[in-house]
Amino acid sequence: MSDPSHVAADAPFARVRARLQRVGDFFLHQRHLAAVRDGVMGALPLVLVGSLFLLVAQPPSKILQDAVADWVPVLLVPYRMLGGLIAVYVTFAAAHSLAKSYGLDPLANGLLAMAAFLVAAFPTPGVTSVAAAPALPIARLGAGGMFAGLLIAIATVEITRFFVRRNLTIRLPPTAPEAVIRSFVALVPAVAVLVLTFAVVHLARLDLVHLLEAATRPLLVATGSLPAACAVVSVDSALWLLGVHATAALATLKPLWESMLVQNMEAAAHGAAVLPNIATQQFYIWFVWQGGSGMTLPLAVHLAFARSRQLRSLGRVALLPAVCNVNEPILFGIPVVMNPRLVIPFFLAPLAAAVTSYTAFHFDLVTRPYLETLWTLPAPLGAFFTTGGDWRAVVLQLFNFALGFGVYWPFVRRYDRDLVAREESGQPQPAGLSTSPAGA
Repeated sequence: MSDPSHVAADAPFARVRARLQRVGDFFLHQRHLAAVRDGVMGALPLVLVGSLFLLVAQPPSKILQDAVADWVPVLLVPYRMLGGLIAVYVTFAAAHSLAKSYGLDPLANGLLAMAAFLVAAFPTPGVTSVAAAPALPIARLGAGGMFAGLLIAIATVEITRFFVRRNLTIRLPPTAPEAVIRSFVALVPAVAVLVLTFAVVHLARLDLVHLLEAATRPLLVATGSLPAACAVVSVDSALWLLGVHATAALATLKPLWESMLVQNMEAAAHGAAVLPNIATQQFYIWFVWQGGSGMTLPLAVHLAFARSRQLRSLGRVALLPAVCNVNEPILFGIPVVMNPRLVIPFFLAPLAAAVTSYTAFHFDLVTRPYLETLWTLPAPLGAFFTTGGDWRAVVLQLFNFALGFGVYWPFVRRYDRDLVAREESGQPQPAGLSTSPAGA
């Protein structure tokens, strides 16, 4: 039978968690935000492959650099056509996702949005100073053009939806081939979108790519600052402690993070000594959230050697997933969620790692992250590859691990001691604690 006082004490937390869960569901399911997220995520495999070519063109060893020196211009071609054109791919993928959510033709809308973006990105002759000759500068198709691409993708689908819902399209007999029917249905919206884009950008001379790049630059600077990094870590920890999946809320930062990373890639490809951005998503994955949100890899190591049978069993089961940045077995197995005894280290460990990492990158003690990497890599490997093979990144990652280990130590030790006392006295284990993967 449940304790009424315990239920009453948990009621305020349950209400807060429910409200935050609704906010998280909004960010997760709102179709335009989902389209932006899907657009960026859809381009990630291409950026990852581009990162591999960039790493091969700029290897971490001087011997390897000399070996590939003659091949660098050729090796950089795939990177420039993948990461360097990220705005084109993001535009297509975002429009495809949004059109699919509306039940429209995803392929037609994706192609139309991409075409409209290319029209918008082409410099207006005699006005835009980026190109004197009639050519499309590749720089306008990279990270700087991504926000204009996202806006055009959303506008394209909404304009198409406007025409389709009002039957303002060309309809062919049902006996016509389906591909031809779809082409004619898309014809009127395509004319409207492309003519509108041309009028806004080239007749009204409103350079969307430049304007949105300039408008988002302060946002990128703010997102990449140390206070913003600490705020991201704090929000992430708070949501997880309340049992709310933080990924949905933080996904709204994905376009900013990806733009910052691609800017770093572009700077590295041009041989810049100092890269422009610090707090990309790779900054959090490899140097702040080791083992997952809350920096739970040190916690998993503590648990694997705990005196309590329950904690030790859970720690050994959860250690390998934590090495690969999967920490749900720990979050819900101990549980960390709604556990006041682990609130302080769950906040403090990643905050401390954020401060030390940001300081190291700010003073250029370690190469700033600039390569896309698989998030399931073990932390030292991820830190090494995302910085282009900088061994100092591994040292920083290990230092942060030791720092997190020290932060968790007194809290886990006390928690372990109390559980050992429970086990020896025959008292039941706390709710949520499991000794099997299924229970985690």
